[in-house]
Amino acid sequence: MPKIVSSSVVSSSDHALLNDQSTSLHVYYCLCSEFLLAIDADLRKLPKRKTDNAVIVSNTRRTYKLTAQAGECVLLQRREGYEKQFRYHCPRCNLVIAYEMNDVRKSGPYTYILDGALTDIQGRAPPNAIMDIPTPSTNKTAAA
Repeated sequence: MPKIVSSSVVSSSDHALLNDQSTSLHVYYCLCSEFLLAIDADLRKLPKRKTDNAVIVSNTRRTYKLTAQAGECVLLQRREGYEKQFRYHCPRCNLVIAYEMNDVRKSGPYTYILDGALTDIQGRAPPNAIMDIPTPSTNKTAAA
């Protein structure tokens, strides 16, 4: 009768390392609950662009996977001149999520994530996703 040799592997993880925010992976979803971004940083702690409050993601310093689809190219007028944006949208609901300044993904220095476009809790919109639009007040005072 042949010998049966078996082996086992014991795996352990250091929970202190997993709880370290600098090494953890952050996952973000579209407002429609579609998975769109996995990144090595918390978007709330990244710098924001002054022109449109978009989150600045460095293509050289950050590791991330953006699953949004490439969309249209838009030309915007800014104070300093014109700006060309190559936009990315959600493949499920077509919401614009991000943009870059170059037509090839991650070929420029930054990717910009639009303010309020992503949420870290699936199925719940972030507080900055919905803006209150003031309605014109009606004058209800009666003439005396």
